[in-house]
Amino acid sequence: MREISGDKPIYKKLIGIIEDDILNETYKEDEIIISTTQISKQYEVNSTTAMKTISVLKENGIIYKKRGIGMAVTSNSRSIILSKRKMMFMDQLLPELILEAGKLDISKKELATLILKGELY
Repeated sequence: MREISGDKPIYKKLIGIIEDDILNETYKEDEIIISTTQISKQYEVNSTTAMKTISVLKENGIIYKKRGIGMAVTSNSRSIILSKRKMMFMDQLLPELILEAGKLDISKKELATLILKGELY
């Protein structure tokens, strides 16, 4: 079981876990995903948290209801997730990385070289 502790709301962590499972193809297009009952049991969260997780994924177009069966992965889920995460990386994580590198006297050129080589200490 993956760790879900930390500062971020639990339902957002669960969304991230399910999105990761879609990206690594644990869940493929049109396949049924983990149910709210399974989420509650597997991650030891209440049913409201599990339902909120599924609700947000549905609202974001990542899953849809397969009538009488459960929630399934949409055909464009991967592109939605990748687009969202790339935007977050560019808007939040990259600026934080550059700022922290500056605090540590790592030049942008040195940082770029490390990234290109894939050698981040």
